[in-house]
Amino acid sequence: MTPLSCPKGHGPMGTKKTKKKMTFKGVDLAIEADAYVCDTCGFEAGTIESTGAVQRAIAEVYRRNTGLLTSEEIKRLRKAKGLTQQRLADLMRVGIASIKRWETGVVQSKSMDHALRSHLQAGCEGADVSGNRPFSISRVKLVARAFEQELGRRILKKNDEMLFAAKYLWYGDMVAMRELGRSMTGATYAALPHGPQLNNYRDLVDDIKAADETTAEPLSQEEIGLIRKIARKFSEDWGGYNAAHREEVWRRTTIGALIPYSCAPELTEV
Repeated sequence: MTPLSCPKGHGPMGTKKTKKKMTFKGVDLAIEADAYVCDTCGFEAGTIESTGAVQRAIAEVYRRNTGLLTSEEIKRLRKAKGLTQQRLADLMRVGIASIKRWETGVVQSKSMDHALRSHLQAGCEGADVSGNRPFSISRVKLVARAFEQELGRRILKKNDEMLFAAKYLWYGDMVAMRELGRSMTGATYAALPHGPQLNNYRDLVDDIKAADETTAEPLSQEEIGLIRKIARKFSEDWGGYNAAHREEVWRRTTIGALIPYSCAPELTEV
C-alpha cells in the first residue's frame, strides 16, 4: 500500500486491520480490511488500492452471505474444470469481460450464478445442462404462467418450494429440447430425492415469483403447443410428480448431480 501521512500533522500512518459494518444491496455485512490509521488521533484513510480492496471484500462477504459463488470459487472451479476464461464465456454465451469482472470482484446476478454453477459444477464440460439456451428467470416465470393457464390453477404458490411446479418446468424444458432443439428457459435441473428440481432452487424461488414475465422472450407457438400437451398429460400435480419418478433419466442420475439435456430423447412419459 502507498504510504500516507496524517493530514493533521502527526506524521506517517501505519496500516491496521479494521472492522466495519455496512449495508450492501439490502444485506447487513461485517467486513475486515486494511486501512491507514494515525496512532495519535485515530484518523483513518485509504488509497486507491485500499479502496479497491475494501470493495472486493464487500463483494466477497456479500456473496458468501447470499449463497453466490465468490470470485475465488469461480476461479478455482473454472481451473479445476480445465476451462479458460474464454471457454467458460463461450459456454455461457456471455462476453469474456463478464467472466473477468466476476473473478475480480463484481457481483453476479442470481441468474448468472445459476448459469455459472451449471457449467462449473456439472459432471463434465461436454454435458449440455442448460438446453442450448441462456438461463432466464423471467422466462421461467413465463413458462410457469403458461402452464397455469392451461391447467386452470396456480402452480407457483406462496411459501411453496416448487415441488410440483418444477416437474412441469422440467418436462417443458426437456420436451422442448427433444422436439425443438433447445429448452424453454435455460434452467439446469438436479436429481433430488423428490424428483427433478431446479438447481439451487432455494436461492431462485423468490426471484422467480417476483420476476416480470412480460420482459421475457415470448413463447413460440411450438412451445405453447408443448406446454398444452404436457398440461393435458399431467392434469393433476401428482401425475407429473409420479411420472418424473418413473423416468430412467432421473433414476440413474446420482442424487445432487445435474441432469443433462442430452437425456431428453430418453423420456418415456411424454
